[in-house]
Parts: sequence; structure tokens; C-alpha cells
Amino acid sequence: MCERDTQSRNHGERPRLMCSGIWGGIRNLDQEMGMGKVIASLYSSSSDGGKGGDIYFFGVCRGCRITRLAIADVVGHGQAVSDVSQYVYDALTAHICDVDSRAILSDINQLVARRGLAAMTTAATVAYYADDGEVRLSYAGHPPVLFKRRTENTWSFATPYTDTEAAGPLKDLPLAVAPDALYEELGMPVASGDRLFVYTDGVTEAPSPDRDLFGGGRLKRVLDDNPDLPLAGVKSAVLHALRQHTDSELVHDDVTFITLEIS
Repeated sequence: MCERDTQSRNHGERPRLMCSGIWGGIRNLDQEMGMGKVIASLYSSSSDGGKGGDIYFFGVCRGCRITRLAIADVVGHGQAVSDVSQYVYDALTAHICDVDSRAILSDINQLVARRGLAAMTTAATVAYYADDGEVRLSYAGHPPVLFKRRTENTWSFATPYTDTEAAGPLKDLPLAVAPDALYEELGMPVASGDRLFVYTDGVTEAPSPDRDLFGGGRLKRVLDDNPDLPLAGVKSAVLHALRQHTDSELVHDDVTFITLEIS
């Protein structure tokens, strides 16, 4: 259920939106879901058990007018890093409702950095503002989100910088590398029917038997070849391509990806 349009503030803290967590965690999940003005299809699988290093979270704020997604990937995989994943997830849920979405990754980073480089994590946040018709993306060393307009058949990578130097020395670093790292937003106008594909590097780094990585180019081709499938069909097509490429079940790493559509 969505709350009224309001926000709260604790003494000495940033103001926070009234939000509802829809679902999230670090466990295996294969599910379709709707939240606010967004529908989604999620696949998340640990390489060696029910919990691993990949984290996902959805929440809706301000009467379902803001929908937020976060995805994160702790360095390492499987049960060995699940305790760190839980710590990162708890930090994420503590800040996902901050009013200033630009500060979410910075606040989480300061918490995670206390655990040292053992907690190094890549992350991406997606916020859809229904009133503005805009999606805002932030990255912490994470693979870029792919997006497709309803009126187009091809997908594109949403990259915030034109080159590495433009990002600067303390921007877009993974969490826990530098407590004072900076994280910025990329804003994109979106409309009903537009889609986004958010994923961890367990997708792009899936190896073939001769160690050829799946890569972003193959991922884009799979998405381009299936422009009209429902979200669950996109998920099935990506999984089929990954299993064909690896010639096995996906045990090389934790694998998480989410296809989103603006409703």
C-alpha cells in the first residue's frame, strides 16, 4: 500500500520520504512484480546456495509517485560473502528513502567503508519520478544500465560520462574503496512502455568453456533480438543465452538481473 505524500525528519538527520519496501534481499528469486508506476521481472541466483553476494531492493515513496530500485554486487560470491551482503543490504534499507537520491550511495558508502575492502561492492540505483516523467541513475563502479524506448527496437547503454577522465578520481568508485567518494546522477526522460535492464557482472562475465566472457555486446544483442517479448520472456531469453554460452548451469558467479517497464 502507498503512503500519503509526506516526509519525516529525525533530529540531526537528512529528511526522509515515507516509503514502503516492496521486496528485496540477498536470496534466490525468480519473480514478476509491480510497484508504483513500474512493473518488473527479476532473476537472482547465488552460485552455490540460497544466499550470495548480489543484493536487490525495491521501494515506493510519496504515494507511489517515486519508485526506487537498487542492485549491488559484493566482491566475491556465494555463501562466503552473504554476511557482508546482509550488512550492505541493511545499510541500503536504512538510506533508500532519503529525500536526496544523489546522497544515497554516498551515505551507504560511508557505512560500508567501515568494514574495509572486504566489503567492496558495486552498486546502481534507479529512481523513477512519475510527476517528472524521469528516471535518475547513479552508479558505484557498476555495469551501466541498458534502456529501450517503446518506440524503438534497439537498446542503449546509459553511461553518465563520455570518457573515464570525465568521471574524476573519486567518482563512480565501488563502495568501501574511499569513504569520501562522490556519486552523481544521470537523468533520462521516460514514457509509458519504456524499459530498463539492470544487472550484475555475473551476467556479462559468464564464461564459455574456453573462457570467452559473455560481455555487454552479447547481452545487448539478446535484448535487441527480442524487442516485443513481455518482461518474463525477456528474462527467459537472457537466461537461455547465458546457459548456451556457458554450456552449463550458472555456477560461475552470483547472477542477478531485472527488467523494468514504465507503466
